[in-house]
Amino acid sequence: MVYHVLSVLLHQYLASDFSFEGQHALYSAEAHSRSEEGKLEMPDEGDLRAVVRTALTEVRERVRAELQAQRSNIRDDGVAGHQRHPVLLRNVIPCSPVPVWMLPEGVETDVTGSWVSHTLASLLQEVARESPYDAPQTPNEHSVVVVSALLDHTWQRLNTGHWKEVSLTWRLVFTWGSIALVGMLLQRLHCGLLHSATPAPSLLEEVGGVIRACDRGLLMGATVEHSPLHSAAATLNPFARLAAVGRHADTETDESPVIQEDSAIVSRPLAVATCPALDRFLLRYMEDGVPVKLLGVVSHWPALKRWSLFYFRKVAGARTVPVEVGARYTDSSWYQRLMTLDEYFTEYVARCGDEGRPTGYLAQHHLLDQVPQLMEDIVVPDYCHLGQQPPRINAWIGPRGTVSPLHHDPDHNILVQVVGYKYIRLYGEDQSHLLYAHPDPLLSNTSQADVEGPADMWPMLQQAEYSDLILGPGEALYIPPRCWHYIRSLSTSFSVSFWWG
Repeated sequence: MVYHVLSVLLHQYLASDFSFEGQHALYSAEAHSRSEEGKLEMPDEGDLRAVVRTALTEVRERVRAELQAQRSNIRDDGVAGHQRHPVLLRNVIPCSPVPVWMLPEGVETDVTGSWVSHTLASLLQEVARESPYDAPQTPNEHSVVVVSALLDHTWQRLNTGHWKEVSLTWRLVFTWGSIALVGMLLQRLHCGLLHSATPAPSLLEEVGGVIRACDRGLLMGATVEHSPLHSAAATLNPFARLAAVGRHADTETDESPVIQEDSAIVSRPLAVATCPALDRFLLRYMEDGVPVKLLGVVSHWPALKRWSLFYFRKVAGARTVPVEVGARYTDSSWYQRLMTLDEYFTEYVARCGDEGRPTGYLAQHHLLDQVPQLMEDIVVPDYCHLGQQPPRINAWIGPRGTVSPLHHDPDHNILVQVVGYKYIRLYGEDQSHLLYAHPDPLLSNTSQADVEGPADMWPMLQQAEYSDLILGPGEALYIPPRCWHYIRSLSTSFSVSFWWG
């Protein structure tokens, strides 16, 4: 359900950015230079031209490589040579099947139908055919309209039924459609820069539109190896921030040390283990379902030295992320909104103490997949490879006072604290009858009780046995499946979780 809400928000937030006539201006044109010690630098206009040119080249080369690989696969499967020669899509009858080699791997024409397959193939051919070294031409207006229509149609398919039941083909169509759109937007930006002595504010605003198109493809599409969406968004991020800096400037507190601001009393300390051997971890903790605080497991992570508000702004400030607004996801006033990381840090993290301001939480988001540069700052703990599948990695970022209500999850979980402090309380599965599980089937893994609220409101909760702890930077917590846990941030907090079955 949460994923469906996210998809609807993405559609509303990004739909207006992709018309040929121009992007919706989300950024002010104010820009100023800031030093490397903690302030935004002014990128050079010539650098923007080079970055756009490189990103455009990468998009085209990736599309060409995909189509070439498909032709090679067809050849290896013994298809006659005359069937492999390049042909133009306009020579293919619209209602006839599109040749397999014209489509990316995994896109099945019997799932998409003829219009989608013909449209996607046509768009990819158009993107692959152009070269940044040719005489620059503004993208065809009709093609931009068509790719927007393709993405809108595919969006509806992605949001029909349960997300897990959506065919991989539709997610691939969305990814490759997004790649085609990004290629056209980059071509448009490339032409504008070539005919401008210095980038006009409107061109810098278009950079933000390109990044939003990249993020929409990354958040809702399927994973594609060597996706040019990653590199385009990463290299354009500083320039999009240049347009936005007037509204979302790095604050002076961005580099201040994060300290524990709120108090918490640990009354029943959880057991601690320092780098337990794999066999001991498996037998003592995983198989017996015993939670444990882990020390020394991530002390080598570069993230422990690098991660801060300023670092995240610099690496991914212009990237679109989903933010949960409200004290708890069980509250009727809870909702999600889409915003850039710069906007999130300014509106929710830096101003978390403002009276009456709701909590904003970037929760359970695959940010490290969306921004691979952040993935380079961590190392997956060895314990997470004791399952049958690679772990799912999520980021959790929030201001002090952020609360995850008492709940349990079906998978093994190692929660690593990178920045800041969290108070955590854990209850075993055998205490479930005392924890006021929510009657709604969709929330049956969540308690109605306010763990730190008035004791007389939840009398059975007071009888339940629990362990608690404060998790600080460089420390990790193993949470077994179906182990109830409640979490409250005692400061600005950056965490990474690893879930595996």
